[in-house]
Amino acid sequence: MIKTIKLEKLLFFALMILAVILAIVFVHGSEISGNTFSYGTGREEMPTLVIDAGHGGEDGGAVSLSGVLESTINLDIALKMAALADLTGIKYSMTRDSAEIIYPDSAKSTAKRKVYDQKHRADIINKTSNAILISIHQNYFGHAAVNGPQAFYTKKDGSELLAKLIQSTMNNNLCPGSRRVAAPVSQSIFLFKSVSCPAALIECGFISNPKESQLLNTEDYKRKISVLLMSAYMQYLSADDNRST
Repeated sequence: MIKTIKLEKLLFFALMILAVILAIVFVHGSEISGNTFSYGTGREEMPTLVIDAGHGGEDGGAVSLSGVLESTINLDIALKMAALADLTGIKYSMTRDSAEIIYPDSAKSTAKRKVYDQKHRADIINKTSNAILISIHQNYFGHAAVNGPQAFYTKKDGSELLAKLIQSTMNNNLCPGSRRVAAPVSQSIFLFKSVSCPAALIECGFISNPKESQLLNTEDYKRKISVLLMSAYMQYLSADDNRST
């Protein structure tokens, strides 16, 4: 049994690596391109991808039709992205890697704990040298028919290109025919007002939509999203104008 489990894990990781390579090489329909450049052979020369699993702790976010917290889905996708980064040699960090968040004793209310969490995340990101932020979320809308991914970007240089690549990659592979385009993020979102690096927020799907809610409960679909996000990030690293868009 132990050998079987190890073999299955090795096969799973091998397939994930192959999926990233194929996604980069064969992702179809993207109209965004650029000449490539190299960061050199040193890992320290690479930017650091900051993977932010939205919500967490006392802040569960929205709730899917099947009762799953948005924060749980976000974390599942974030951990899969981290596994891919480990396997492909991409430098990364995470704002959280578990469902629990440790709050200070001074944060005595839920509201204060949420504020602490957002400030703590912003501090982590801003202290990360050469950071690039991807924040993972799920959407919710009162009309159940609304579906599809939506990417947002900040005013920081590079953010718009990153969000456009995410949106294009997600549209083409998850929601063909979608006319959604990357859009500026709301200035009311504290985290995105507070960070100084290129940053994109991705609403991976609508957990208020029956089909997407069901898909987002499956490991295969969350794995596919993680591959697509890493593919978009790697396309971003290879774009020669990613520091000025």
